[in-house]
Amino acid sequence: MVQRSRVRTKPDPKATTTAQTEGALVTPGFHPLADFANFGPSEAEMLLEGGTDLEVFTRAIADSVCGYLVPRLPRLVSGATVDKDVVEEWLTRSSTGPFDEDFANYIRGLTHVGGGTTFPGMSVPLPPQMVIGLIAWLEGEILAYLGDVSDTITLSGVGGIWMDQLMLQLGIMLEPVLGSPNGPRDYSRGHNAELHPYADLAGFGMAEGRTLGETGALLEPAGNGVISLAYGYLLSRPESAGYFQDPEHLAMRKSTLKGWWTRTAADPFETQGNFGDYMRKVANAHVKGGGADPHQEIPAQLTIALMGWVEMRVMTALNTISYDPAGDATFGELGDPGVLADVGKAWIKMLTLQLGVLIDPYLKDSA
Repeated sequence: MVQRSRVRTKPDPKATTTAQTEGALVTPGFHPLADFANFGPSEAEMLLEGGTDLEVFTRAIADSVCGYLVPRLPRLVSGATVDKDVVEEWLTRSSTGPFDEDFANYIRGLTHVGGGTTFPGMSVPLPPQMVIGLIAWLEGEILAYLGDVSDTITLSGVGGIWMDQLMLQLGIMLEPVLGSPNGPRDYSRGHNAELHPYADLAGFGMAEGRTLGETGALLEPAGNGVISLAYGYLLSRPESAGYFQDPEHLAMRKSTLKGWWTRTAADPFETQGNFGDYMRKVANAHVKGGGADPHQEIPAQLTIALMGWVEMRVMTALNTISYDPAGDATFGELGDPGVLADVGKAWIKMLTLQLGVLIDPYLKDSA
């Protein structure tokens, strides 16, 4: 295992903004649902204090991004290039903040191109689902790096915060292509059984599916606790409480969430070949005319922010999973950080790709 310094390089004091000086590391100008996603000043401080050497981290991940994208670009998007310096600067600002309106506008400047969206460091618009796939892949790279240089507690904490923050950034990136659909999307034609059109690009395949199946067998029985935690939180938040006023509707939603957790905590390639079709039905149930209330629509940005919250908590839940000498997943006192990184990559990629399916009806140029 490669060992690197765990002491974070502090931002240049001369570059400290008024927001940082006043302690406002996170403001509503970054994302109006940042507080809902539980990404606040304490989480931003953990990025500053509990991460890795900043210069080494940003360079290493920027190298990974370029090494991964450059050979794939010719067959993905004609004329596309990636600027390593831009990627490195983006990762630096994503590590240090402040996470405010200036930062949000910086993200918009990087990714809002040609009336659409793109991945930071690229200058041509990409299919929105491709951007989601690339973010899922990047999440895995960040967890892998942190797994090399962090202990398990730091990895589950700081890694979870990174996942949460990237979901909020994804919400900003997708602004030009998100709309309010008139009704459910017609999926009668197409490869609807597949999990996600860019699962391969995200690095989610058979091996990751097996990891989900092995570790999900441990987590699936915790479904009732997951539901209680999730709905306790949703009902406590003004942004989401209004969607669950009817007791019968709430009971139905809880049952639906239990089914989703059971199916998520399994290998989608081995046991659930129609998982993609199932997720597309769930997605359509959240738009106008698709659910129990024909006039109700769950905003896409709320779904994105909620997924950030979910990913942060999943990283915490995974930190006691280890593997015994026979190679079977088991609960341990604290899992090895390298194992946690591998397991976390599978879960986070799966959740981010699921998010892509859930918000697909809201994407203007998805077919």
